[in-house]
Amino acid sequence: MKSKKLEIKADKRGQLIEVFKLPNVGQIFYSSTEQGAMRGNHYHIRKSEFFCVIDGEAKIMQRNLITNEIEEKNVSGENPEVVEIKPNWVHNVKNIGVNKMKLLVFVNEIFNPDDSDTFPADVQCVK
Repeated sequence: MKSKKLEIKADKRGQLIEVFKLPNVGQIFYSSTEQGAMRGNHYHIRKSEFFCVIDGEAKIMQRNLITNEIEEKNVSGENPEVVEIKPNWVHNVKNIGVNKMKLLVFVNEIFNPDDSDTFPADVQCVK
């Protein structure tokens, strides 16, 4: 049986595991986020991301870089749904529940540290 060990990237927010990397398709990763912690506050020029909270509760916020329009949505693993994050939208996801929040993410491009397409910015920082 063939298998591949996966790297667990961990910090004070929780863990992140890149599970599937498919050339010309994208990648799927899983993260767990501790109560009150936030991930994101960045944007992508090329990448689209699709978030699905599979356990716990989260607030997803995003801001359009051109219009400064802000959108926010509360989501939970009890009522799973997929939230699309489009290119040029600064975004973050915050665990607003009482337990660890678990998130499944599809990205239409594999992460390349030499061309990351990830630019730090704050959702709530409007010019």
